[in-house]
Amino acid sequence: MNSHSKRILRELEAVLKAVPDDLIDRLAGFVAQAERIFVAGEGRSGLMARAFASRLVHLGLKVHVSSEITCPRIGPHDLMVACSGSGDTRTTLEKMLSAREVEAKVVLITANPDTRFGDAADILLHLPAPAAPQRIARDLSSVQPQRTLFEQALLIVLDSTVLRLMEKLHVKGAEMAKRHTNLE
Repeated sequence: MNSHSKRILRELEAVLKAVPDDLIDRLAGFVAQAERIFVAGEGRSGLMARAFASRLVHLGLKVHVSSEITCPRIGPHDLMVACSGSGDTRTTLEKMLSAREVEAKVVLITANPDTRFGDAADILLHLPAPAAPQRIARDLSSVQPQRTLFEQALLIVLDSTVLRLMEKLHVKGAEMAKRHTNLE
């Protein structure tokens, strides 16, 4: 393995070790209880949110990407999962506030535990993945550009949530594969 890959894995390990043990169960519980799940995020955080949406569809859940033109209205029995590394993405906040107005549940996943938007969320899930060159752990700081470390950790946390949901909902991988698109 090359030295850059080793460094990235060390950074990811440091972030994921700092994530509370119950984070995956809490997120999976909210997803499992929702009538429909809406995901929101801009830029690369949005890409991770879209990957999560795809996996949830494969699980057989009703999922919508909030930025798509085919996205329906959110309602009080629904869940909004908003992803924002900075915790300050205005478009994501507006979507969270719209969800709150109709009494939908809101989860915000961010690297910024002090985000001013935290009050708009039922659950604020903090991934301690700072933008470079800030320190992750006592002896480690990120060398990756911008919020890359957050996006990597976000994808792992969301994929871990999918694995937990597979257990919780008793869905096998083969069943998920049958729901994969046949239009690619």
